Amino acid sequence: MSEYLLEYAEISLFCIAVLAVMLRALRTSLNRLADQTILTHVFVMIMMLFVFDLASEMVEGHATPAAIAVNHVCCIAFLSLNLFLAFQWLRFVGYNLQLHFWHHKRTLLYLLIPLMVGVLLIACSISQGWIYRISPDNHAIRGNAYFVYIAICCFYMLGTGFIAGRRVFIRRYYSDKLLYLALASCGVLPAFFFVLEYFTGTHPFSVYSMVVAVLWVFLELQSRMISTDPLTKLNNRNQLNVFLDSKMGQNSAKGSLYLFVLDVDKFKDINDNFGHHEGDRALITVADVLKKVCGPRGCFISRFGGDEFNLVAELPDASAAEALKDAINEEIALRDETLPYRLCLSIGYASGCGKGETLKDLFERADEALYREKAKR
Repeated sequence: MSEYLLEYAEISLFCIAVLAVMLRALRTSLNRLADQTILTHVFVMIMMLFVFDLASEMVEGHATPAAIAVNHVCCIAFLSLNLFLAFQWLRFVGYNLQLHFWHHKRTLLYLLIPLMVGVLLIACSISQGWIYRISPDNHAIRGNAYFVYIAICCFYMLGTGFIAGRRVFIRRYYSDKLLYLALASCGVLPAFFFVLEYFTGTHPFSVYSMVVAVLWVFLELQSRMISTDPLTKLNNRNQLNVFLDSKMGQNSAKGSLYLFVLDVDKFKDINDNFGHHEGDRALITVADVLKKVCGPRGCFISRFGGDEFNLVAELPDASAAEALKDAINEEIALRDETLPYRLCLSIGYASGCGKGETLKDLFERADEALYREKAKR
């Protein structure tokens, strides 16, 4: 084994080991959501890219029929996996950002067309040499249509970068800015190296860039699992308590501290009549409304548990609190028109009295206001 091949094998095995550690952490997670399942597929695909690329390097130059056959298999697998990986990353970002286009079969079919074209061209390359060909001395050489393969990969990758990257500049997503940057990097970095490799003929650094990018995403997701509700992507109960502890008893130029308690009316009926999937969808819809209405106003938004949510806002007076409450209900009413069930919130709130009051006191007063609101319905 040459010194170059030995070094390349060491780097590849190290990357596989890093991915395996991250994969184990994901698979043992208690929160098995769709986006995490897709991310495990991404990790496995990147690991397989290293395996097939390393196997191809090991047999190159050996002009035996068996070695040539192995090289064909490795080239087909490596090129096809890159296409599927780019598509899966777009899926992962779509689910993570809770975009709805993945629920439309026609849209999904359109997005699959470039992938299927790429796979077909790769398969035909065995005899036609369009994307790649194997020389008589068993070296993989790019075909005349290799640029089509690069274009398809970049279509998915740059699409991912655009979808995630645009949220970096939207104010209501400011708290998730680093996560969206990480998600965008998983599209932009490999696309950049795909193009660089095409023009320079260098080693596939796009795969290494994928490892760096998914490591960044993994670390961001892990940090959010400690402080974030996995379904709605809102702050969780622990973060709410930490935030309130830091705010209680403080004087603010913006006004008084208000704690809002919100829950979904007849949420059990939604679960019983339409299934838990629709129940989850209802919670995500509520979270989206709170992000849209309250995010730009600087409110702290959290899911307390079940169908209960909390807001913490610094407001000048009770009329401002009522205005915020009305804005939430108006947006919920708009979403309700598109759902097969009635989606409605009960909202209670209380203002912090400052020194001498505990968090328990504030929650009790907000809960009492919520119960009074429910009694009116």
